[in-house]
Amino acid sequence: MNAVGPLLMVQTCFPYLRDSAHRGRVINVASRTFFTGAPGQIAYIASKGALIGMTRVMARELGEHRICVNAVMPAQIATPGTRAHSDDEVFARTMAQQAIQEFVSPEDFAGLVAFLASADGRLVTGQSLVCDGGSLLR
Repeated sequence: MNAVGPLLMVQTCFPYLRDSAHRGRVINVASRTFFTGAPGQIAYIASKGALIGMTRVMARELGEHRICVNAVMPAQIATPGTRAHSDDEVFARTMAQQAIQEFVSPEDFAGLVAFLASADGRLVTGQSLVCDGGSLLR
């Protein structure tokens, strides 16, 4: 569903996105694990990789309708869902790999999404943006 769900959503919402008085926006949530190749996660990473590719194709196909399509890739963010399977030690290991030694908060990630949805992001399309404090720099 990581790839099929977003595709079906865009197909269903396309008339509304196209006819909007403002530029339509599609913001897919991919995963930075696409770049790390974490063992044991082949199906998850393959589906999120497909979403990154789909984002680029949709940006080309929907651009003529002034619809921006981007993907965002969060770091490990402390939410009830992630805390259910990751303890403080896991979060500390993740942060230790970051250039900026701070936990990425839900608000940090929401700020990126808000930018892409705003008028300031009106010409940003086809991009996959990572919000992870720089852990992919290593």
